Amino acid sequence: MPASVAHSCFRSPATLSFLAAFMSYDPHAACPRNATLQQHRLLSKACEPLPRRRCLSGGPRAALPASNMGVDGRRWVRPRHDYEFLLDDVLRLGATRIRIGLDVAGGAANFAARMRDRGVTVVTTVLDNAGKPMNEFVAARGLFPLLLSPAHRFPFYDGVFDLVHVGTNALDEGGAPSMGNSGMEEALEFFMFDVDRVLRVGGLLWIDSYLCQSEERRQLVVNLIKRFGYKKLKWMVGEKAGTGSAKTALYLSALLQKPARD
Repeated sequence: MPASVAHSCFRSPATLSFLAAFMSYDPHAACPRNATLQQHRLLSKACEPLPRRRCLSGGPRAALPASNMGVDGRRWVRPRHDYEFLLDDVLRLGATRIRIGLDVAGGAANFAARMRDRGVTVVTTVLDNAGKPMNEFVAARGLFPLLLSPAHRFPFYDGVFDLVHVGTNALDEGGAPSMGNSGMEEALEFFMFDVDRVLRVGGLLWIDSYLCQSEERRQLVVNLIKRFGYKKLKWMVGEKAGTGSAKTALYLSALLQKPARD
């Protein structure tokens, strides 16, 4: 069984050390300057610390230029690879109008920005990356960031989303690599059950350009998808040639519709 989120805080001396440092502060004074970095380190290890409830948060850090934050205005709008789907094609396949969506591990929220252009509201789960203030950057774009660890249960009611977009690395994050469970089918299954829970009947699950590290991993994901009984609207497996000694990369993209269940 994958460990619970709370249990992960006690898995290693390093994590305990980060947790102790995070919770060391002077009550009623300013929160430590490195608070965000410490919290990111804990979240990346699937340890969800309690918030500092009695220190005063500072203002946002200086925003980084968009060029340093991974902003991409062309993806999902112009074709790049044969295994990538375009936004307008996906929206046309919805049985009903797509109004609200969830983007898992959405980085700089490029997907949410493109969907906003089409009148769709998207919540993006974000972890700060290598010290970059991704959550602040996403909010500065007028988009909704949600700070979640890889193994965190989605804090949403059942069946509220018309669309769930699972990005390139989200399936691996859902498998909780920081907990040592990235290769475990059970950990990935828990993630998929939670995705299924928040998606409404008839809603779309978009697995977008998932990088399969091996044929075995691809087959594991395919078999897991089959168990949920989703209708396949689009399905594409493509290859991308590696450089130098790198192997050819295998990508899986799928657009699936959640069925009604008795």
